[in-house]
Amino acid sequence: MRNAFVLPLLLVAVPGLSQEVDWKATADEAARTLSRYIQFNTTVPPGDVTEAAAFLQGILEREGLEVERYEAAPGKITILSRLKASGTPVGKPILLLHHMDVVPADASRWGGIDPFGGVVKDGHIWGRGAMDMKGTGTLQLYAFLTLARQKAPLERDVILMAVPDEEIGGADGARFMLQNHHDKLDPEYVLDEGGFGTREVYVDGRLVFGISVAEKQIVWMEATAEGVAGHGSQPNDQNPNDKLVRALARLFAEPFPAASNPVLETLRSELGSLETNKFTNAIQNTTISLTSLRSGVGDPPKMNVIPSIAKATLDSRLLPGTDSAEFVSEVRARLGEEIAVNVVYKSDESVVTPQDTDMFRAIADAIRRYHPGATVVPTPIPYGTDSNAFRHRGAKSYGILPIVLSSAIVSSMHSDAERIPLDQLENGVRVFYDALREVAGK
Repeated sequence: MRNAFVLPLLLVAVPGLSQEVDWKATADEAARTLSRYIQFNTTVPPGDVTEAAAFLQGILEREGLEVERYEAAPGKITILSRLKASGTPVGKPILLLHHMDVVPADASRWGGIDPFGGVVKDGHIWGRGAMDMKGTGTLQLYAFLTLARQKAPLERDVILMAVPDEEIGGADGARFMLQNHHDKLDPEYVLDEGGFGTREVYVDGRLVFGISVAEKQIVWMEATAEGVAGHGSQPNDQNPNDKLVRALARLFAEPFPAASNPVLETLRSELGSLETNKFTNAIQNTTISLTSLRSGVGDPPKMNVIPSIAKATLDSRLLPGTDSAEFVSEVRARLGEEIAVNVVYKSDESVVTPQDTDMFRAIADAIRRYHPGATVVPTPIPYGTDSNAFRHRGAKSYGILPIVLSSAIVSSMHSDAERIPLDQLENGVRVFYDALREVAGK
């Protein structure tokens, strides 16, 4: 299957605005591109995107577009291409942003499908990155290329940027560009990952598109219990495992209080009560997950040895408006004095992008054009993206994969069944294209 989708790609020639775009051909081309794009193993670590970046650069340069290339470290490459305003820009640029790196995949769990094969099966393109986020990047790419092919007059610049390292915080990707080349970007709007369309996740049977306007703050902690080692045949009241288990039971005994959150208030006012599932639980609550327990002496640990130390790692995601210092204090209080708590990583505080903007309206109008009757709402998302870094620099960032997904496909992100439906690609490209034409076009 790997070789079945190797390019050359057949590009759709659209010489002027008077000629209709062949959207089916554009979608077919996008499908071939995505299939090939997935075949570049950009797993982080190490996150080497050299070949993937060259692939995208080649597509853009074959269209006659200039590409700028930035290398923060070996293999950590960002590419950038720009469609310039026809005259004096009326506003700052629109940035189409996606990341090329992906999380690891255990091929033994994919049911015989190569996670880096870009396999087309059962009406879907399968592989690591299909959703997160090479799929979104491919839709953005073909909206961008269609603008270029039409020679559409623009009132502001439109920038396409592909970055590495998002899955590990973006230090050599988006954050590198913001710190060192912000003058090349300085966008008013950023279109990134986050939201999606679904008939199942928000409200059962009702087509809802969530456009993400905020994400939860990440706080990662390590909890450590120390005690007295000894022989397993002689229990003692200073066993660090016992201390840690009791402390974790206290931590998870009750949920954390919710902060005032206008995004959630808007979401609930539009949709009413949300479905009960892991996604809606995560966007409505400050959450904490126990992600690892480490203890024992030896490898594998000796079953008859009580250790002197036990550790747990905790992944916390805070709703916008939650004070992180107060949250950590509450965690420490629940765990108790015998447990040492170390904050390993804390992301920037969450910034909320307003929905009362030309771009939000343009995306929503485009979605409803191709999905009549759909409800479009602002939403928080439970995971982190590069968007929040741009929000801290004043940009209005929106996250959207503008296609309809089942709850199973939503759950496939970072899983061993990641895929994206082929029949949604055309409308996905068209939503991005229409929104760009509305906000940037003359």
